[in-house]
Amino acid sequence: MSSGSKRDDPDATTRRARNLDRDERVYERRRWSQARQRAKLERDAFDPAPPTEDDWVTAEEDTDGLRRVRPPSAVGDTLERFVDQRGWSERLQGTRVFTHWSEVVGADLVPHCEPVRVAGGTLVVRAASQVWATQLRYLTPAMLGRANEVLGAGTVRDVRIVVGALTGTEEDA
Repeated sequence: MSSGSKRDDPDATTRRARNLDRDERVYERRRWSQARQRAKLERDAFDPAPPTEDDWVTAEEDTDGLRRVRPPSAVGDTLERFVDQRGWSERLQGTRVFTHWSEVVGADLVPHCEPVRVAGGTLVVRAASQVWATQLRYLTPAMLGRANEVLGAGTVRDVRIVVGALTGTEEDA
């Protein structure tokens, strides 16, 4: 005699238990799959060779392991690449004319002229007077050669001389 009630049906209890077991099996399979994926990632990332003196390592954030990284590069090399990428190499090389001016024109001419700029391969020189500008025009080939020796070959292709008051040095004459 069956009362027709679900509560009294032993098969309903078994079906519910089976459904719970099925859900648990699905979640259990998912957990095992995720654990296998994590283990595979750890195996792939594991490097059995101990670090050498040439290796740079850093600690992993999530684990106790070490991770190899690229060795640091010199700051000068990094800055040089940055300057080259920006196209500033010629301009920066041209600024050296200010620090090496006495080598370019000679100690006798330093009080009577000064560099203005190096732009587009042209060195612009300011002379204190028209007389000194004429003297510098006669010395242009020698100045061009010394400028390229000091600043680097091909940095200066032309020299232009202008007349005006010197701003960087005191005139002796």
